[in-house]
Amino acid sequence: MKICVIKSNFDNGSRDQFTDETDNSENKEEDQMKHYDKQILEARREEERRKHTTLETGIYVDDELIIFERITLPGTRVQILLPEYFMPMQETVRNVKYPSRDAPDFIVTSLDSTVNFGFNVLPVRLDEGGTGVMSSQFQEALRNVNPSIRISERVDDAATDKGSEMSWFGFKGYALDGQIYNRMYIIRLAKTALHGIFNCLPRVRDQWEDIADQCFRSVEESWGGI
Repeated sequence: MKICVIKSNFDNGSRDQFTDETDNSENKEEDQMKHYDKQILEARREEERRKHTTLETGIYVDDELIIFERITLPGTRVQILLPEYFMPMQETVRNVKYPSRDAPDFIVTSLDSTVNFGFNVLPVRLDEGGTGVMSSQFQEALRNVNPSIRISERVDDAATDKGSEMSWFGFKGYALDGQIYNRMYIIRLAKTALHGIFNCLPRVRDQWEDIADQCFRSVEESWGGI
């Protein structure tokens, strides 16, 4: 009996090529799936961020949800919403960062001390429009101390959520940490004025300046007794 041997044209080279093409196709599909998964994850993160844009809901900074609590400034009737994880600045750090005797009476800071809020309650009664006048006085005082300071922003027609007159201005300065972004707020209260300070490193300014503005807009006075 004669045995016919049929030689296949599908030689080893073709097999290798077919295998390579199959592997490449699978790799492309895997890369596409990873890309889609990443897009879905980003969309979910963005949706979650849109749900948290106020002090009441909390606000995301990077991937961390910052929760806020209302505190009463020590020895005053003034209340404000601030990040709940911020702590009063230690005296040793305070003396280094704010060596001037004009340092804020009360300072709270982030865990790494790069984002700060400071407060002075001034025993003065401001007339209507008085926050703008006081803001100009503070700006002039800053220039007298450091003529190189340039005021980059100024707002004199703002108000707190409760309707109290508010002015603020922004500028860049220098500290031991290097360059810092500063804002000074003046808020007209019933019998006093609040001088508020916010500062942070320039690299986190975009993440924190709106938060700072919302915090100072949350200022109110409590008359339930202290």
